[in-house]
Amino acid sequence: MRFPSLLAALALCTPLCAQGEVPPPQIGQTNPLPGLKPPAIPGTNVQQVHMIHLPGDAPNVFHTALTVAGLPAANGGVGGTDLLTGKYDVLTDTFTPNTEAAALNAAGTEFGLMFHHTGLHAVYDRLPGPPILAKRASLGSPWQVVGTITGLPSQSYYDPALATFKGRTYLLHVLGTGIAMTAIDLNTGALSTPSGVIVNAARSGSTANSPTPIVDSKGELIAISHHDVLGSDNDHYMSMDLDPATPALLFNDTPTWTNNGGFIGGRFFDAESTPSPYHIFAIDAFWTTGGRAPVGGAMELRAFVPPSATPGNQVSWLLVGAGFLQPPLPVPPFVGMFGLNNVLITLPLGMHNNLNGEALLTVQVPNIPGLSGAKVPVQSFTLHPTTGTGTVGNTALLTVD
Repeated sequence: MRFPSLLAALALCTPLCAQGEVPPPQIGQTNPLPGLKPPAIPGTNVQQVHMIHLPGDAPNVFHTALTVAGLPAANGGVGGTDLLTGKYDVLTDTFTPNTEAAALNAAGTEFGLMFHHTGLHAVYDRLPGPPILAKRASLGSPWQVVGTITGLPSQSYYDPALATFKGRTYLLHVLGTGIAMTAIDLNTGALSTPSGVIVNAARSGSTANSPTPIVDSKGELIAISHHDVLGSDNDHYMSMDLDPATPALLFNDTPTWTNNGGFIGGRFFDAESTPSPYHIFAIDAFWTTGGRAPVGGAMELRAFVPPSATPGNQVSWLLVGAGFLQPPLPVPPFVGMFGLNNVLITLPLGMHNNLNGEALLTVQVPNIPGLSGAKVPVQSFTLHPTTGTGTVGNTALLTVD
């Protein structure tokens, strides 16, 4: 896959690269989303959503967690807000609930169940108090509480999540006004401090919150989808390089409170408090995760479009630049903003799988120790073969550990 050119690009860039200034361009919203609100969901309202894809499920079917108020006892409800899991078909907007999370619910406020990519470990808030670690023996079996995660400072909430980074599992969580990661033992819930901040507040006086890990197929953490709250305004941001010195990219600006979303391909899901009742809505976008791999390892390069049951696959490329363009420029007639300086090469990602919106190319990082720490600016570009419509996606990084 044009390894000499890619090697040259890796050699040109240094750890000083950030993530550029172009967020994923939106192409539409569905608000509220019918399949993830009552009566399709048992309960009175839905306040959080999270999705992962598990082995054995169809590409368009994702294992899903919801935070639900008024959850019936038959679905595992106890009182306050409770946790509900099930399968979500993104093509039909259909949720099929199960009772696998019933044992996690108590007569209080459970919020924000977030899965590890394996589907065997999870964390959530039980407010007030520190977060809770849960696990299960196998996919499809009930969740059980491991215990309270201790060692974090006292806060009003933590928005915990789990991700693997360089082979070690971390708890992602709110810490002060930022988002941090702290190594965690999944058998006991014990934390290994110190914590490392990976996202700072985006605005003066605000707090970064609601981290959703963006990982590759092996579960390796690449980036973070998250939110940032100032007063009662909680907006959706993206942080594509895990560097707290890099300002987050504003993805969806709203005057109300949105939080704790998930994503399937190019479809993002957020919870929104206003207008009442609390509900889930969907944002369609074109984007790339960038990529991360060690020296000598395999790096996944991916781009996403919204999942669709409509025939006619779109095609994407990853543009590799020598630096980021500041400020980015419009490139009519294409949708989106162009944010790269001196495009060195283009890597064809091929046709998207309409079932999950993904286009994927895997490249081998040369086994050259001097490449460790290299960060290469990239941006996705997607073309619709029938209409000829082109969309420029977000800027991101290829990172060599």
